[in-house]
Amino acid sequence: MVDLVWDAGCRLGEWWNSLPERVRSVVCAVAMLALLAIAGAIEGTAPSGMYY
Repeated sequence: MVDLVWDAGCRLGEWWNSLPERVRSVVCAVAMLALLAIAGAIEGTAPSGMYY
């Protein structure tokens, strides 16, 4: 099982490195903005516990 995960990670790394740098930058930027939007939605809907 560990070997399968390791091989999949190696193949994913090789594929990622084969992409042009510009594509990798755009994918990283989109992922970061998506995670920021998700975090903002969670913080906006959940009580933060900070009462003034």
